[in-house]
Amino acid sequence: QFYGGSISHVNVDNPNDLEPDQEEKIFHCFSTVMIFHVPQTADRARTLLGQISKFKLFPITEATLQMVCHDAQSGFYTSSIRMKQPHITDLKRHYGDEFEIIHEQLLKTLQEKDSTGITLLHGPPGTGKTYYLRYLINEIKEKSLIYVPPDLVNEITKPGFLPFLMQYPNSILIVEDAENIIRDRIQNTILPSQAVANLLNLSDGLLGDAMHQQIICTFNCDVKGIDPALLRDGRLVVEHKFDKLSVEHARRMCVELGICGSGEDIHEPISLAEIYTRKNDAVANMANGFGNGHTTTQNKRPLKKKNQKTDPFLGFYS
Repeated sequence: QFYGGSISHVNVDNPNDLEPDQEEKIFHCFSTVMIFHVPQTADRARTLLGQISKFKLFPITEATLQMVCHDAQSGFYTSSIRMKQPHITDLKRHYGDEFEIIHEQLLKTLQEKDSTGITLLHGPPGTGKTYYLRYLINEIKEKSLIYVPPDLVNEITKPGFLPFLMQYPNSILIVEDAENIIRDRIQNTILPSQAVANLLNLSDGLLGDAMHQQIICTFNCDVKGIDPALLRDGRLVVEHKFDKLSVEHARRMCVELGICGSGEDIHEPISLAEIYTRKNDAVANMANGFGNGHTTTQNKRPLKKKNQKTDPFLGFYS
């Protein structure tokens, strides 16, 4: 029996690529299911309940970012973009046991009115920096988010950037792939030191006192190579290295994502990107299985498929 039935909104997040019950992406939803069974079918009932519990939809949560743009005639300006929040059900599982506390402290500081400082999120590619950043910015309320895309990072050194940024006091500046602008000024021969000077002024200088702006930088290089002035107490809010998941955390992630085998073949640390690649491959294989008329225990609902054999147990496909 199903309880709490409703019709979904057209605009929902469908991470498991479920097929809609009607055209225009309409789903018949329910909040509670009760399965009645005889003792002999208890195992099948538990299996069925596990399959049904994976048929999940989520409301779409999006944050609005003001993306920095630049051209020779207009100078700096912004264009609004929407950023969807990823589904992270457990920060500890994604990023380690201590990370939930780090996230709470960072979120609290970022949302403080008239606060300043710089946050450094770094680590090898594929370890989840951008994935977490998407999650974080959707948690931030009542502050403008100014996003500098990777191809415009070097423009921070231009004279017109700081006057442009003064239009957005009490905001959060997000700089992605910031390696070139945060390197040690003594060793950096790629760009002049103006980029670091701008960040220092914004995070803890006179300009920062006037604008009250927080800065988040993400990068892949080792933190030892960045300018030490950015790491000073009172200026640095959080410095966190994203790394590969331990074998234990990786296997727990596989179980949570419903990946076949539950990660039992994982015997060394693995990146978050590699885990989600496994999930995407499983979804693709599942879709191919349905297209060929094969049965599966994965998440996709086999609707309107030919050559499917109906299981007499509650009418679900076997």
